[in-house]
Amino acid sequence: MKKFILASVSAVFLFAGHGESNDPGMKLLQKGDKKGAFEIFTKECNAGNAWACGNSGLMLYFGMGINKNVAKAKEYYNKGCEMHDIGSCENLAEIAYKEQNMPTAKGYFQKVCGMKKYAKNKIDFKAIAKSCKKAASIK
Repeated sequence: MKKFILASVSAVFLFAGHGESNDPGMKLLQKGDKKGAFEIFTKECNAGNAWACGNSGLMLYFGMGINKNVAKAKEYYNKGCEMHDIGSCENLAEIAYKEQNMPTAKGYFQKVCGMKKYAKNKIDFKAIAKSCKKAASIK
């Protein structure tokens, strides 16, 4: 649980490693305007930016500048996952694992495990390797 929380909270900032550091939402987030960042990430997500969907989900999951809403966070993570955002799929897997929904967790971990062609950096490759191990460990 602690690993998931730490990984997820830092993911907003690590997502900058995906080449999105010039993103207007990321710039607002770095300035501390969480509500403004969320609004931009949401608009970008709805326009088809998978990375922004993951950030919207993350902010909703932890209530970063907005009301915490796990159900809505899952919706944004799902949008990002459907558009092949590794972080979004991994977060869905971790949430399902935390909720003890092992069939769903295993399915998402397996999905991440098969996403090598969508990996953009070392963070993605680490997530893939970790997800492959977790998928194999779930009976």
